[in-house]
Amino acid sequence: MTISFITDQTSPVTRSFINQVVDLWNKNQSARPVILTFLDHEELRNSLEHYLTCANPPDVLTWFAGNRMKSFINRELMIKTDSIKGIAKFYASLQPRFQNMFATGDAQYCIPTSYFWWAIYYRPSVFKKAGIKMPVNNWHDLTIVAGKLLSVGIIPFALGSRYRCPATAWFDYLNMRLNGPHFHQQLMELKIPYTDERIKTVLTFFRKLQDNGWFLGKADSYDEEEAVAAVLSGKAGMTLIGSYARDEYVPPDCDEQLDFFRFPVINENVAIGEDTPIDGFFAAGRSNHPQDAGDFLLYLASHEVQKLATQSINALPVRSDIAITHKRSDLAKGRELIDRADYLFQFYDLDTAWEIADTGMACINDFANYQIDESEVQYCIEEARLRFLGCFERQEKIL
Repeated sequence: MTISFITDQTSPVTRSFINQVVDLWNKNQSARPVILTFLDHEELRNSLEHYLTCANPPDVLTWFAGNRMKSFINRELMIKTDSIKGIAKFYASLQPRFQNMFATGDAQYCIPTSYFWWAIYYRPSVFKKAGIKMPVNNWHDLTIVAGKLLSVGIIPFALGSRYRCPATAWFDYLNMRLNGPHFHQQLMELKIPYTDERIKTVLTFFRKLQDNGWFLGKADSYDEEEAVAAVLSGKAGMTLIGSYARDEYVPPDCDEQLDFFRFPVINENVAIGEDTPIDGFFAAGRSNHPQDAGDFLLYLASHEVQKLATQSINALPVRSDIAITHKRSDLAKGRELIDRADYLFQFYDLDTAWEIADTGMACINDFANYQIDESEVQYCIEEARLRFLGCFERQEKIL
């Protein structure tokens, strides 16, 4: 028999890591070899429903976190991990602050393995040439950086929101920094209307940055990879992106790696929130080999595999028993950034209901491209929120 495994870890660095992981398994479990398939992230996301509902689904897949997985759980398309022998010991090894970020009710359906951070990435040589000194701690510091970059003909930021996430990341961070993480959490939980004046404050702040020439070109005319390329080439000074940027978008022959700093404080009176999406894996509910799939999941969660991850990719282990070596100063800096946060979120489309997130991300991206204004964003997402809550309430009454 074989175990089928589908992942979207397709960059050269992450692909190499996954291949190593599977090779180690196959070397020691020759009677139960894993057949590995790589799919592009967008392709996997769009095909996930089909894979999980077909007659012969793959056994193990990359985990889609947060609210995205709830509909799959409700239809029993994901296996409860409590059926995996030895899983309790793994969950006990997790860092305490991650314990509740992937649970659904009292049940667990996924094996979290790593997390990454979002930050503002820049090329140190470009900053040095522009006369910019680090660190950047607050918004005043960032405005000075932006002014110096503009004075030498460099646009402060590359946005690259062809696939929506970067523009949404700006919304997440501006909302957390202006209104605080508690407000952001309530918004994600649909307890606050999008017509709230504080949301208008976020959008108006964002628009002012655009009007002041802070962003390179038309936001959706290029993607994240092109945004990183603009920073590396000196066309733009910075980009807000996840730590995966180094694995996926920086050429291996680049003579200088990117550096990063925390999204600066704007409102000194609010706590610090950070986006730190958690990656992992799950077993298909209709898997023909549930026990073997569970064994492979436990292997993916093992100390051996997560330690290998810290040596290979720009992601941090969720286990608390893995040290970061001195050779990975980037990981140590990323962990410090997360450890300093008062609140952790995953990302807009993982923290709120997917029906709202899909509309919200589209509207925010349209706003970033000057296609709609602040009021249109607010009323469009609010309409979706009310429609979703109305449907939810009706379902509760039927149940």
